[in-house]
Amino acid sequence: MILRPLPLATQKHLLNIGLCLFLLWGIYDALIGPDLVSELRDFTGRYGAYLLLISLLFTPLSLRLNWVKRHLTMRRNVGVWGFLYGVVHLVVWIALEFAYDWSLMLDEIAGNLFILLGVLAFILLLPLAATSNRWSLKRYGYQPWKNLHTLTYVAVPAVIAHHFMAQKSDVLEPILMALVLVIVLVWRYRNAH
Repeated sequence: MILRPLPLATQKHLLNIGLCLFLLWGIYDALIGPDLVSELRDFTGRYGAYLLLISLLFTPLSLRLNWVKRHLTMRRNVGVWGFLYGVVHLVVWIALEFAYDWSLMLDEIAGNLFILLGVLAFILLLPLAATSNRWSLKRYGYQPWKNLHTLTYVAVPAVIAHHFMAQKSDVLEPILMALVLVIVLVWRYRNAH
């Protein structure tokens, strides 16, 4: 008996369900943990950064690996989920960490470069997530849509820098993420059309 791979649409649904369940597991884990705010903020920030970085890896890996090439359209799903994790990260920061104290948040943004980078990254990712659909692609046309989505190459470095600067001691993880990012950016620069 030969097992056939699941249709791509089914694989996308499974990916979405898996990333949603992983987020729910992270929220549950933070709820039962000793420090809800820190654990939830760190979980969503870390895995949001991972997902955004993975979304950038799709294109270069698709040139070398047939499996990635066949699943290139999943890049959008992964990127949007990275943004959604970032939304939860921001909501935790606004609602749980600062309890909607806007003046204190503005002071924190002004006084901490890493928070400013996080806010900048979120602002840059917002139009990308909003236009990561077929309707936007048809409405704006391929070239303007593609030009807008090159903001990814500014937003994701800001996310990685935010993650690095937020670390108090263990910086190995964000350094490795930054190394992967540099490799992707160099590849992108060398292969730009």
